[in-house]
Amino acid sequence: MELRGIMDKHYNGLSLTPDFYHQWNMGIHLELGNDIYQFKDNNCLNMDMFHTVYKQVLSDIVPLLFKKTDDVLVVVNSYPDETSKVVYPNFFKRYVKEQKLKYSLHLQEFQWQFDEDNLFVQQIILFCKVSELKLEHLLKTIIHEDFQHLQPRLRKNHCLYAPDVFLINVNTKCIFHLYDDRGCEIINADQELHVRLLETFSGWEMQSKS
Repeated sequence: MELRGIMDKHYNGLSLTPDFYHQWNMGIHLELGNDIYQFKDNNCLNMDMFHTVYKQVLSDIVPLLFKKTDDVLVVVNSYPDETSKVVYPNFFKRYVKEQKLKYSLHLQEFQWQFDEDNLFVQQIILFCKVSELKLEHLLKTIIHEDFQHLQPRLRKNHCLYAPDVFLINVNTKCIFHLYDDRGCEIINADQELHVRLLETFSGWEMQSKS
């Protein structure tokens, strides 16, 4: 299963970069954490906030978007500080159950216009079943992105920014991007699925496009 084929067929050739949500006309942005601050008054991490986000992502959002039997494309963007080296975040070793799947990954490179800069992007792509991922572990890693003392964490050695992870449900064509502890974005090619999700998340802190 090729990423470009899905994006060309269902998303008019949209590129999976952090601004993807703003480039598509059917999307949902969910704010996480219920306005609980990440730190307590003594500057210690407020784990109540993190446990709230874990529940929202792992129990309330992801089960609506992905079944264990679904096919998924995992897209991981890295942003190397040099174009001459290939940077592999510690994704496959930690978050894929079958290590032999790493031999089927694809790598593509491109330039992304970010504000006034051209960023070099290395994008690795894996096609697998949801059940073949350590999905809970992976999503907690993304939630921890800005907090060095929380584990697990994705490696960002020799990179300008932490990796971005996009999950595409090949069956429904829904794309999910959890960017950190603050929120996530969902875009759809299917109007009916989009409407159902809007109804489901109507009580959340949400912005939407339809």
